[in-house]
Amino acid sequence: MGEAIQHAMAAHAWEALVIVFLLAWLEYVFPPVPGDSTMLFGFFLAGSGALSFPAVFLAALSGSVLGALTAYRLGTRLGRTYFFLKSAWAREELDKVERWFGRFGPRLLAVNRFIPGVRGFFLYAAGIGRMEARGVVIYSSLSNVLWVAVLAWGGTGLGSTWEEVRVVFRRYVWGIAVFLAVYLGLSIARSRRRRRVGLRSSS
Repeated sequence: MGEAIQHAMAAHAWEALVIVFLLAWLEYVFPPVPGDSTMLFGFFLAGSGALSFPAVFLAALSGSVLGALTAYRLGTRLGRTYFFLKSAWAREELDKVERWFGRFGPRLLAVNRFIPGVRGFFLYAAGIGRMEARGVVIYSSLSNVLWVAVLAWGGTGLGSTWEEVRVVFRRYVWGIAVFLAVYLGLSIARSRRRRRVGLRSSS
């Protein structure tokens, strides 16, 4: 997060809330946007009394949920058309995405917010794979509620300076991401093993 954003957020409460909302939304649509650090800084300001905690929480959560649904809708509207204009290899990859979300969609969306760097891909992929909208809303919103709660805890309770909060929280994030990546990997491997056993027993 740039210094200009920090100064704007620290100077004006209404600007801070608008920035938190916009960057939380944009991070799903355009993942390089520093949405997490902006939300974390907003909660840090709330912890110091400069901002209203409920207002920051509402801005962060509403922006995140809207961003997830925007990415999903873009996936449903643009994804299939885009990929089918590509090669046969791309069509095969699209088929894999659809199968993945048919089997693991709820689990992937329930943890998507906790995996940095690729979280937006899960929502685009859910749209490309035509996952049911109701499930996308429920599981992605659950993930966002839990993640914003973690950000709120980190921003208000991990240190007395912004640098301290930022450094310590980053360690927590990567620890959680590694754990969830291992969990998802084991779940997928177990599902594939069961499928192979089922195919052998039916043949």
